[in-house]
Amino acid sequence: MQASILSTWVLALLFYCVSVYPVRSVAPTACIILCYLALALPLQCRAGDLADQKLLEILESKGFLTKQEVITVKDILEKETAAAAEPPDKEVAVIYDEGLQFRTRDNTTFSARIGGLVQSDAVLFGSNYPVDNDFDIRRARLFLEGRLYEYFAYKLEAELEGGSSDRLVDAYMNFDYFPYLQLQVGQFKEPFSLENLISDKYLPFTERSMAYYLTPARDVGLMLHGELLGSSVRYAAGIFNGDGRDANRRGQKDDKEITGRLVVQPFRHWGPSLLKGFQVGGSYSHSRLDTSDFNYKIRTPAQTAFFTIQPKAKFHITQEIDQLYRYGWEAAYAAGPLLIMGEYIRNKFTDVALSDSEPFDFDMRAWYVSGLLMLSGERPSIKTGVMSKIRPRKNFNIRAGTWGAFGIGLRYQHFEAGRIVYSSLVNEGYSVRQAESFSLALNWYLNSMFMLAVNYSRTHFKDPLFLGTHWKGYSYFKDIEHAWVTRFQAEF
Repeated sequence: MQASILSTWVLALLFYCVSVYPVRSVAPTACIILCYLALALPLQCRAGDLADQKLLEILESKGFLTKQEVITVKDILEKETAAAAEPPDKEVAVIYDEGLQFRTRDNTTFSARIGGLVQSDAVLFGSNYPVDNDFDIRRARLFLEGRLYEYFAYKLEAELEGGSSDRLVDAYMNFDYFPYLQLQVGQFKEPFSLENLISDKYLPFTERSMAYYLTPARDVGLMLHGELLGSSVRYAAGIFNGDGRDANRRGQKDDKEITGRLVVQPFRHWGPSLLKGFQVGGSYSHSRLDTSDFNYKIRTPAQTAFFTIQPKAKFHITQEIDQLYRYGWEAAYAAGPLLIMGEYIRNKFTDVALSDSEPFDFDMRAWYVSGLLMLSGERPSIKTGVMSKIRPRKNFNIRAGTWGAFGIGLRYQHFEAGRIVYSSLVNEGYSVRQAESFSLALNWYLNSMFMLAVNYSRTHFKDPLFLGTHWKGYSYFKDIEHAWVTRFQAEF
């Protein structure tokens, strides 16, 4: 309204000049300025430019403006109108797409996605098993991820639930200008093992396999990675601290951990279409492990720790560890509604010196084979070298008569440590050096954000495992664990 009033006064001044003074006695520049002010000020208040065009024609016909001056004013007005009609590139839009997203309209300057994950479990053991049935918040996380200036991706994720004091899960930046040569720095998962790199949200089972506990998991460092030959070859190699998540610094060796992974899909672009979903790969890691980081806990699918190594073992204290080598081999195959995965991982320790023994070598090995069959016809896939998210073809909707997606998973796994651990590193009975487990999973994907899973597992220990002492004084030893885990998972 104020712009229209001001424009009216400017127009009055313009016509006054025309009526009082000779046309050519008014400076041409002043004429153009007065015209521009009269027409441009109320741009936001007018519905069109018909009146503007008419005014310019009148001024030209009376000789107040030349034809060239009219063209100049029109050009200025057209540019101003176009600029006012188009939103600025840096204006931020807010949308919801599997998470609350903020991004500039050019979609390259800035984007951010805020989301989270909640996994709530109910664990039930077989009868006469001396471990309490329990409810548990397995994970509760918040994250922020997005992009900056098109070629920089970032992620920050924090853990809100858990016994560990290390609340930071991921914190990294990734530069991906070249798809074949990207640089990632910060805290993230080391490039080792197929299962290790699958997100907790997308696993076919409520817990990872025993082989997972032999992987380096998350650490702080930098990594070069990329894809070659039309994404049929993927590689990653990095250097890391070697002590896991970034907690309070301890007295560690100056040596760093070197980790790498290579996966190949040999039939991705040629050969039988039935083999396009086949992938094979390997991982390698080497470090000089500090004794303060010599901590291992191998767990069953119900999270029972059955094999534990700590710096203080039995009556010994670990004084020195020379080298730690990790080797991993993997294969995966996806075809139609079926996904099959398998891995073998070995950890080799050299020259482990205890306070009262000669140095010795030992190793730990684990492997698994698993399969997921989508009964409702969805097609599990391997993307970017890992398993991708299951998205139901039809979301759960009672009124529409749709029920989401259903999948069934089977897994067999085995763990074994060298025999020498019984005489040097662990207390027999408190730790069992061999175990095997069978798991059955029933997964109901209500939509892409909610899932209900029921897992049954039967774990057999080669030797009876000590599980506690009764209040009357006798001890519990078991060689078989039956467990049911029910999980409700929600993303937002």
